[in-house]
Amino acid sequence: MKKIVMLIIAILMITGCSVKYKIVINEDLTLTEDANLTGTSYFFSNYYKTTKTNVLKSFIDIYKDILDENNYKYEIVDDLTPYVHVTKKYDSVSDYVNNSKLFNGYFDEVKYTEDGNIKRIETIGYNDNNPNDPDRFNVKELKITIQCAYKVTNHNAKEVDKKTNTYRYELNEDNDKIILEYDTSKKYDPNSELVTTLIILFAIVIGAWVSIFVLNKNKNS
Repeated sequence: MKKIVMLIIAILMITGCSVKYKIVINEDLTLTEDANLTGTSYFFSNYYKTTKTNVLKSFIDIYKDILDENNYKYEIVDDLTPYVHVTKKYDSVSDYVNNSKLFNGYFDEVKYTEDGNIKRIETIGYNDNNPNDPDRFNVKELKITIQCAYKVTNHNAKEVDKKTNTYRYELNEDNDKIILEYDTSKKYDPNSELVTTLIILFAIVIGAWVSIFVLNKNKNS
């Protein structure tokens, strides 16, 4: 029996899908999964006899039962380039790791571990291409963002937005895993690093001033 892996993105990915995938680890330790799914210009050009919105509606019709059965909320956003917005909230990160139909299909294994206040999400074996497995699809590049309400202690993200504590991952043949480790005893404060930086700068200025004062005093002596 085929896995219910990628929901509406299985066909879209094969034929030219654009996916923005984001998860948010909230302060109450729940997790929100959010994905915007649409097609590339080339993909939509194959359906020139109808509108882009109607094309996306047809995919929703195909996968509506699967989405409903797994309690996903979804809607078509009729933007300049319309997209399908799919979202779901989980009671915990472990609930998400064990039950997400969108996330797990990208990897051979998704692990969630806890060591006291330290929580860790780790993926193993990015499924970029496996033509012998009909449950997988060909993805040349995958971009995922993880936003965390807590201080991150270890990660392998390509980019970090310190203002929002968001970690951006770009997966391909050379980078096939995600690591995110965070401390639930320390809520993230975007101003904490600024304060630390200012304290360090202040200490440097005071240190330089003291050094100059001592040198001048010795010189005068």
